[in-house]
Amino acid sequence: MLNRCFLRSRVRAIFITTKVGSSVFIDAPVEKVFSRITQHDSCNDWLEFVSSARYTSSEKTGVGASAHHSGQVMGKKMEWDGRVIEWAENDSIVWQAMSGTPEAMRMKAVNRVEKEGEGTRYSLEVEYMPPYSILGRIMDLIMIKRNVRKMVQHSTQNLKRVLEQF
Repeated sequence: MLNRCFLRSRVRAIFITTKVGSSVFIDAPVEKVFSRITQHDSCNDWLEFVSSARYTSSEKTGVGASAHHSGQVMGKKMEWDGRVIEWAENDSIVWQAMSGTPEAMRMKAVNRVEKEGEGTRYSLEVEYMPPYSILGRIMDLIMIKRNVRKMVQHSTQNLKRVLEQF
C-alpha cells in the first residue's frame, strides 16, 4: 500500500507546467503596442506559430473575446480556439487555448506591456503542459521547449519589427 501511494504521488509530480518567455524593447508608446497585440485577427504577421486567426465572438476585446486559430508548431499543422481569460487595459492580456492540441496541453499565452523610458517593454510568456506524462516530459526537455522558445523569441522580434517600421 505504501508503494502504491508513493507511486501515485510520483506520477502526479511528472505533470509540470513549462514556461517559456521572451521580452523586447519596442520604440513605441505602451498604448500603441497594447492596441496592436489586441488585434488578434491580424496577429499572423508577428506571431510565428499562427498562420491565420478570426474572431469567433462578437466582442473583439476584453475577457471572453475568442478566436479560431490555424498554425504550425514544430512542423505540425494545428487548429485551436482560444479565449481571453484576463485583460488589464494597457498592461496585460492572457489567452488560453480552449480546443485542439494546445488545449490538451493547457496552453496559455501571457502578453504584458510596460513603459520603459520613451518606449515599451513587451513580454510574451507561453506556458503549457506536455502531454503523455513521462514521455511528453522527456520530449519537452529534448526538443519541444527549445522550439517553442525560438518561436516566442521570433514572435517578440517580429512584433518589434512590425511596430517600428511605421
